[in-house]
Amino acid sequence: AKRTKRSMLRVGVRATRPPALAIRTASFWKSSSSGTAQPPPPSPAAANEEMVSISEVEKLLYSGVRAIGYNDSEAQTMRDAMMWAQLRDNNQGIIKLTSGGLAKSADGVPTVELDSPAGARVNGNQVMSMVVLDHAVGLAINKAKSASKIGVVGTFNTAQSMGACGFYIEKIAKEGLVGILMATSPEFVAPFGAKQPILGTNPIACAVPTDRGLMLMDQATAAFPWFGLLEAKTAGRKIPPDVAYDADGIPTDDPAKALKGALRTFDRGYKSSNLALMVELLAGPLVGGAHKDKLTAKNWGNLVIAIDPAMLGDAATFYRAAGEVLDRVRTAERLPGVTEMVIPGEREAAKAAARLQQGVLPIEKNMLSELRALAAQFDDQAASSADSIAERQTQLIEKLISRLDRLEAKMGEAAMTQEKLSQQQQRLETVALESLRSANGVSAPARGRAT
Repeated sequence: AKRTKRSMLRVGVRATRPPALAIRTASFWKSSSSGTAQPPPPSPAAANEEMVSISEVEKLLYSGVRAIGYNDSEAQTMRDAMMWAQLRDNNQGIIKLTSGGLAKSADGVPTVELDSPAGARVNGNQVMSMVVLDHAVGLAINKAKSASKIGVVGTFNTAQSMGACGFYIEKIAKEGLVGILMATSPEFVAPFGAKQPILGTNPIACAVPTDRGLMLMDQATAAFPWFGLLEAKTAGRKIPPDVAYDADGIPTDDPAKALKGALRTFDRGYKSSNLALMVELLAGPLVGGAHKDKLTAKNWGNLVIAIDPAMLGDAATFYRAAGEVLDRVRTAERLPGVTEMVIPGEREAAKAAARLQQGVLPIEKNMLSELRALAAQFDDQAASSADSIAERQTQLIEKLISRLDRLEAKMGEAAMTQEKLSQQQQRLETVALESLRSANGVSAPARGRAT
């Protein structure tokens, strides 16, 4: 029943794509003489890094998530979201797990509380945010692919970061839809002119598919990511001196002091502060998320929007026009010293594609050590569980053998009893026949004494 309920709530996403759209992955390496695209050789690991196979990182992430109590389905979703980020050097990857940012959430499934052809509000029920967002994205895509041609989905009642926004809106764009995502978080950021953290890091992301590549913008409104502070603290690195304040409102390059103070908005001015405030309102109160004390309220909000370009005109025309805009940016006259113009998300996508082809990526050693230690807990649990299962199976087999032995003994006894009954029946028949012949004056042939 639990599986059925989960299946009913899981939203299937159609994989069809408008025929006019062909999203190509950005590639920044040149073709060889054979015409086959060749990725650059892996960059050597820094002194504090280790080159690790991607397959090992995937296994470590999965085991690490399982070790803190998430089930198989949840662990796969969370692993994929963190792996997407790690491949792009996005600090929404491994550090989220090793820093304790993914503490076990409540068991259950997200539920849709308000629903309409074009929108929905999802109660996360304290389920892991990555799982809730994955569900919300599926809802938004399906609504945008329906007659309404738009899907607006808000989520609330979750208490963890959902990771890299780009992971989710890329799914929307791959369906030929424009994707927008806004997210709130606890109060880590000071508005312009203040030292007190009032706003979240409040990322905003937008993905636009075109016939000449994908524009994927994914950025926080903060000058530095909060998980970046944790990552820098773990690695013993300093942070840029103008991205955060300490508790007294003095700029600091010490991540430990910044964690006790506040981050600044990305332009250190009122424009980025205004944008952060916009996200705070749209992804907070609008969707039912907490508007203050979010860390203790455990009620973070998110807003997902998926738009079918056909809602506002011919989709193919849009893809071509949007593609031309990207090309105009790529070929714009550059300032001195600028070697190339890139579209948001292209460089990260190229890095991820190269690493996937090379099969390795660099991981900071301290963080890797913590990840391996966490993953080992699940592996030990699994091994112990396997030993326990094997022991129980052995005990069961021994019980079955014992029962079979007893059954065979009883069957043997039954066979002997049956043979005795058969012999007795034969003797009775002989006596009866002799008695009948004697009564008729016919002597019976000697057949042995009847008992």
